[in-house]
Amino acid sequence: MKKNLNDGTRYYHQKDVIRPIGMVLLPLGLVMLFLRMGFISYILATVFIPVGLVLFLVGGSKLVSDNDVLEQIEHAMLNYDKSVTDMNGYERIVLKQPAPVEMASYRFDEQAKYFKRGKNSTPISDVYTRTHLFFTKDTIMVVSRTLTISELNEAEGKGITDVSEQLSFSGIKKAYLDEHSTQITLTNTGKPLTVKWCEMVIEGADEELMRIPTKNDMDASGLVESINRRCGG
Repeated sequence: MKKNLNDGTRYYHQKDVIRPIGMVLLPLGLVMLFLRMGFISYILATVFIPVGLVLFLVGGSKLVSDNDVLEQIEHAMLNYDKSVTDMNGYERIVLKQPAPVEMASYRFDEQAKYFKRGKNSTPISDVYTRTHLFFTKDTIMVVSRTLTISELNEAEGKGITDVSEQLSFSGIKKAYLDEHSTQITLTNTGKPLTVKWCEMVIEGADEELMRIPTKNDMDASGLVESINRRCGG
């Protein structure tokens, strides 16, 4: 079940200190009790076991987990692209080749205010963007939703920004991947960290048309090639 984030900033500020202490005390007490190392060890075991259990449970109950946040993101992203996927004539208008491409990434520019290490110690921010791109014969349709997780409140529509654009290939000069190296400070530890992140840039003749956060991978590279083969140059 989705766990609502009443205060999205808590996820970035929290330090998981209490629970690890409980995880140490609980098995230590059990070992002392099992080995029967004397009266003192028995007394310590009767202290370590309940204290460790309480610390573990209390620490876990106060913790906003990575899964909690990921579930919240997925719920907030439901049907963000339905303006295209549900439109009349979708099968006729949208090309099967190149196939639609979905891109997603956290932002580490001036829009982001909070940072931490998420699952697998991967750096994340409080701004997450998911974008779906669809090719037609003459255009590329771009539907994007950005979540500011620290401000997210679905009921009130806060922390959600939608963008929908239809770009003509004749008006696109080129597309390319722009990789950044940004210095951030982890919110919960205060430690500095250099993060590499990427945007796909679509340029017109006189100005940038869009910047789309993305992972720098084969899907993004293939998308850039597909756009450049069709654009006006």
